[in-house]
Amino acid sequence: MTDRKYSYLWLPGAFFMAWAVFLLDRGVGHDLPVSILYLFVIPAALAGGGEIAVLVGAPACMALAFAARLLAQADPAPLAAAAQALLPCIAIGVVAFLLLSQRRLRAASGEADRRRAEIEHFLNSVPFVLWRSNPRGEIEYLNEHWTHVTGLDRSSVLANARYNDVVHPDDLAALHAAVPLAIATQTLTNLEIRVRQADGSYRWMQIYDKPVRSPITGEIERFGGLSDIHQEVTAKEELQKVRHELEESQRELTVFADSVPQLLWRSTAEGKWDFLNQRFTEITGVEREDGIAGQTWRECVHPEDIGPLREVLTRSLETGEDIACQVRLRHKDGSYHWMSMARRAVRSAETGEILRFYGGATDIHNEVLAQQRVNDLMANLERRVAERTAELLRTEARYSSLFDVGGISFAEMDFSLAKPVLDRIKAQGVQDLQAYFDENPQVLEQCLSNIRTTRVNRALAQMMGYADLAELAANPPARNAEDGRDVLISQLEMIYYDQEHISGQTVLIGKDSRRIPVHFNVNRLSDDLHLSNLVDLSEQQRIEEMRRAAQDELARANRIATVGAYSATIAHELNQPIASMAMDVQTTMRWLTGETPNLEAAIRGIERLTRTVHRVQAIVEHTRESLAPRRRELRRVDISALARATCGLLESEVRRAEAQLVLNCDPDLALVLADPVEFQQVLVNLITNAAEAMLAGTDPRKITVEISNASEGIAVSVRDTGPGIADDILDKLFEPFFTTKATGMGMGLQVCRNAVQGMGGNLRVRNEPGGGAVFSFTVPGIAALD
Repeated sequence: MTDRKYSYLWLPGAFFMAWAVFLLDRGVGHDLPVSILYLFVIPAALAGGGEIAVLVGAPACMALAFAARLLAQADPAPLAAAAQALLPCIAIGVVAFLLLSQRRLRAASGEADRRRAEIEHFLNSVPFVLWRSNPRGEIEYLNEHWTHVTGLDRSSVLANARYNDVVHPDDLAALHAAVPLAIATQTLTNLEIRVRQADGSYRWMQIYDKPVRSPITGEIERFGGLSDIHQEVTAKEELQKVRHELEESQRELTVFADSVPQLLWRSTAEGKWDFLNQRFTEITGVEREDGIAGQTWRECVHPEDIGPLREVLTRSLETGEDIACQVRLRHKDGSYHWMSMARRAVRSAETGEILRFYGGATDIHNEVLAQQRVNDLMANLERRVAERTAELLRTEARYSSLFDVGGISFAEMDFSLAKPVLDRIKAQGVQDLQAYFDENPQVLEQCLSNIRTTRVNRALAQMMGYADLAELAANPPARNAEDGRDVLISQLEMIYYDQEHISGQTVLIGKDSRRIPVHFNVNRLSDDLHLSNLVDLSEQQRIEEMRRAAQDELARANRIATVGAYSATIAHELNQPIASMAMDVQTTMRWLTGETPNLEAAIRGIERLTRTVHRVQAIVEHTRESLAPRRRELRRVDISALARATCGLLESEVRRAEAQLVLNCDPDLALVLADPVEFQQVLVNLITNAAEAMLAGTDPRKITVEISNASEGIAVSVRDTGPGIADDILDKLFEPFFTTKATGMGMGLQVCRNAVQGMGGNLRVRNEPGGGAVFSFTVPGIAALD
């Protein structure tokens, strides 16, 4: 390689080197082959002057070699001198040729590399996937757009021949059928398939390749590519759908037109009739196709009426005005009937130009009756229109008055921005929207952020403590209720599952953290609007709480009365045995403390005392057994439904305890034979105890009721997250009158255990390792009892 900084010195250097070799060759004669040094002149000339310098310098060096031989020859013999110079000249020519060939080869190689880089840049700049495959259909080249489209590295795809992995599974069969056929027949492949994109979605793309014979190998190679036609395909599908709908509409319109008992027609803007309904054939006996093709409908008009009719039609064509006239039309029996004919122009909404005419004819042969019928029809039509218009106006007025009525609270919300998101989710085939939101919380947040409160009435604002309606409407909807997110999700599900109405209860959060329990009803309106009406339940809830407090007080009074009755019974039953025991003790003491103890009498006294004690024990046991309430008639009970109803009844009490109540029921639970009132009372006692156990401030506060199938029957458990039960009182919980509550009587768990035992089970309790207590029992199902 030459140094370009000093390249200008090579050409003069080559000249002086050639001249020095000439002088040296001439001086030494033919004894030394000095002329071979000309071989160093040629590279110097090439470095300094390029190909031209070599083409000039090589012959010059040959000439100098001949001249030096001729001048150095002592005995003039030109042929001998030429022979001696021939070998150096051949060497000079060969070196010059080789140097020129090497330079041209290097230049050609550089040009080929440049062109190859340009081609590669062009192929990678084309916004299509391009490839080249061998005669067997195996792809050997992919441009960079492949990676941009599919997200897959083209080198690894080519190495493993995994280019078909991006094809939609439903399109692989068509691809596998089309490509081998095109390779076998050396024809063009043109196929529409779905290709997986870098984001995982599929888009319609057109695959094509063409067989080309290689000018180098002579084999058939295939060159092809992928172009994105997703919009064209979807547009074509939409167009086909619209076309199908238009065809259906056209067929329906034709059926409708043929069903109308009047003669209907349509004409072009030039007045040529291009449609007649079936009524034309029924009246005139002329096929409507013939009447349209030859415009022979005119022949059915009475000769005296054809002239005036032509004038009216011509004037209508010029002015575009509607026409109404009476003509006589020949019927298929040859008679003429008066017909009332009318025609109207349809204009372009943009230009006002007449597009076509529509017309019809009605038989008015019996003019009076026909006119009366027309008048009645028009009057009825006008009346119906007026009634409908008035009804619409009344409906709108009622809606406005109802919305602003003082005693009813309304809110209107706009879901139009969330609707497209739900449509996209539905298009993906999602069946469970809640599960989808759990997996994609960002989509849920997007939907919730797109919901807007468009309108609230003054009643709702006053109920929530707002003086300004705009201030309430500006609040994020999810913050207006304790479970606002859940209510909004329910409304999203209402849209997703095409429901028209939902209802429920919630607690509104008003101004200054005011809380208002309400019952709500949500109805879907047009334009993706939801109208909610809310009823304040504060007074009802207060009354319900008073009723429950009265029931609790009555229950406590009943328990006190029951205990008092049992206490009186026990006192009455035990009075005599206790008096007898006191007498026996005193008598026995006298027999033992006398001057001469009477042991036999004392023993008899102790035996009487023992029998009396056994009697007292029997009385107490009998009384204890009588504490259990009398068994009611047992029935088949669906405890899953009963548990759901019970949890619903206790929802407000659990909420007041700031706890969460969760019910988990296995599907297909067997029925049990039990008293539903007792079973429900067991659940009420256990859930209420769990809620009271967590009032100390544990967090989180959660009550879990689980009902599941077990090998012994139906397993029921109530678990809380409270502090648990002290180990020293676990064994005493089910004892009568034992309680850990300041106001408790200690009868609740005893009653629960008796009820469970009456159903064939046994109530147990244990502490959870992580905290909290679990009350559980298992009762046999009806299948086990059978």
